[in-house]
Amino acid sequence: MKLLTVVPARLKSARLPHKPLLKIAGKTMIRRTLERVLAAGLSPVALATDAEEILHECADIPGVIPVMTREDHSCGTERVLECYKKLQPRLGDFDLIINVQGDEPFIEADLLRELVWELERRQGKAEFFTTVADLPEDERADVNVAKVVLDQNDNALIFTREPLHLAKKHTSVYVYSPAFLIRFCSLPPSPLEKAYRLEQMRALDNGLRLNCIYLPYDSVSINDLKDLAKAGVTDFEPWNPA
Repeated sequence: MKLLTVVPARLKSARLPHKPLLKIAGKTMIRRTLERVLAAGLSPVALATDAEEILHECADIPGVIPVMTREDHSCGTERVLECYKKLQPRLGDFDLIINVQGDEPFIEADLLRELVWELERRQGKAEFFTTVADLPEDERADVNVAKVVLDQNDNALIFTREPLHLAKKHTSVYVYSPAFLIRFCSLPPSPLEKAYRLEQMRALDNGLRLNCIYLPYDSVSINDLKDLAKAGVTDFEPWNPA
């Protein structure tokens, strides 16, 4: 099975501007995320960004293919598709594309290794996958944490930011077949996607199946300064273009 991993990162986040370049203990968030992905042994790995500053920050990381993308994408998945289209003529076709979002500096390399094993086991089961874990009690009311309720076949029924009985925590890694990725991005942002600020709802709103892979690894996505505190980070420095 041939896999491409793409890490999308945009500069102008609404909740935490310039967050890919925020430094945690002296190292930028995007660099930490890419190093975690590389530590899992994934290859090839591409950085898809809309900012020269982010490309420059990661230019010296061995094993990372830098790809400049447009600024006007409505979600990270659209940025992943543009990156894939730019790399496909050079790298050839892929069976699946893994999207590890650029605000995951604490993602476990073991999560990604076990994800690859699960994808091998689930070949043919779906064209769109995502990872989930147990929802900690203290995150049930946290609107920065996406929750998902599954059916008996581990397919997503609904995603929300509000507390839901029997919900799992969405740990924010997506996997698509190239055909599904193209189809997803051909659809306009859906009503629930816009209402909940959850791009995966575009698939569910259009009757497309999203298979959820349970892996027992928690991860703190960094959406705002509160998430840094939740991750136990006290040593951080906002990006200074000077």
